[in-house]
Amino acid sequence: MNKLENDFLIIETSKSGAELTRIFSKALNKEILWNGDSKYWGRHSPILFPIVGRLKDNETIIDNKVYNMTQHGFARDMNFNLVDTADNSISYKLTSNEDTKKYYPYSFELIITYKLINNNVNIYWEVKNTDSNDIYFSIGAHPAFNIQSNVEDYYLKFNSRNNIENISLKGPFNDKYTKVDTLDRLDLSNDVFKNDAIIYTNIDEISLKSKKEDYFINVSFKDFPLVGIWSPYYKDTNTIAPFICIEPWYGLCDNINSDKIFKNKAFINKLKSQDTFNASYSISIEQK
Repeated sequence: MNKLENDFLIIETSKSGAELTRIFSKALNKEILWNGDSKYWGRHSPILFPIVGRLKDNETIIDNKVYNMTQHGFARDMNFNLVDTADNSISYKLTSNEDTKKYYPYSFELIITYKLINNNVNIYWEVKNTDSNDIYFSIGAHPAFNIQSNVEDYYLKFNSRNNIENISLKGPFNDKYTKVDTLDRLDLSNDVFKNDAIIYTNIDEISLKSKKEDYFINVSFKDFPLVGIWSPYYKDTNTIAPFICIEPWYGLCDNINSDKIFKNKAFINKLKSQDTFNASYSISIEQK
């Protein structure tokens, strides 16, 4: 683990998956990020690349060849190289190699940077196309935030753009798109995720707030096309895990009627040879 610290926060990150593994608030004396207890979910905040969600039959077709990838892609399970450190930032890089090309034929560099600024954790993504041809990819975040009490004490506050849609799931695949007239607040409950993740388009910011706590967690991701909200649901007890994931995405799981052709996926990103894709989002801990 590699640690960054300022007067407000301590964060820890890992070369394994370039994952953010800890956010600790000094002012609140609280662990903000999920601890990775495998009883519920053994991760903290994985990087989803080069797919978000699941492929139909865990396979996709690129340049007329079939490739197999499991849910959320391979980057979260690979060791990145530590490429830069400073007092308030750290960067990791994954370069395409023989192992990545077993799943995904393109040449690329994926650079993940974490930067501490006051009570903010800023996360930067950089995808470089080092291939001689266009490449296609998805990328997403998956941070999980602790729930300190009963889930019904919590709600989500939204800051959104126009033309919001809710994308429903059928099993692990996307199905119907439904227009949402207004989206201001979602009260959480134990059965809110019984149909898996809740997915919206055109959201800029979500705050996880408690009716009892004197602070809230704010996730800001302006211009991202999608966000998923999730916690594992346990049907036998009608409960969820003690965390909520707020997941900004540039990509989506396959459609139930997918033709499996990678470049035809909804919300896929196309990057020309030698071009670079950049995106960023931030996590802040705010006091009411």
